Amino acid sequence: MVGTRIKELRKEQGLSLKELSEKIDISISFLSDIENGKSNPSLDRLRDIAKGLDTTVSYLLGESETLNLNEDIIMTLENPHTQEVIKELKDFDSWSEEDRQEVLAYLRAKNLVRKSKDSK
Repeated sequence: MVGTRIKELRKEQGLSLKELSEKIDISISFLSDIENGKSNPSLDRLRDIAKGLDTTVSYLLGESETLNLNEDIIMTLENPHTQEVIKELKDFDSWSEEDRQEVLAYLRAKNLVRKSKDSK
C-alpha cells in the first residue's frame, strides 16, 4: 500500500523515478523497490519521501485519506467551532497574564481528561 501511494503521487505530480530520487537523495533502484513492494523504507526515509511528495507519512501509510497537512489545517479551520474559538481568542495577546494562564490551564486539563477517557 505504501509503495502504491508513493507511485500514484509521484506520477500525479509528473515526477520520474529519477527526479524524485534526486529530490530526496535516495537511489532510483531503492525507490523503485519501495514502489513495487520489494522493500520497506525506514521511518526516516518515509518522512523524506513524504516531504518530497508534499504529503504526510500518515497518508502514505493509509492512516489518513487527507493528502497533505495543509488540507488537514484547512478542514480544521473550516469547522464552525474552530472559527468561534479563533474569534474569541483573536485578542489573546492583549489579555492579562492571569487570564491567559487560566485558559491554558483549562485546555491542558481538558486534554488530560480526554486522554484518560480514550485510554479506558
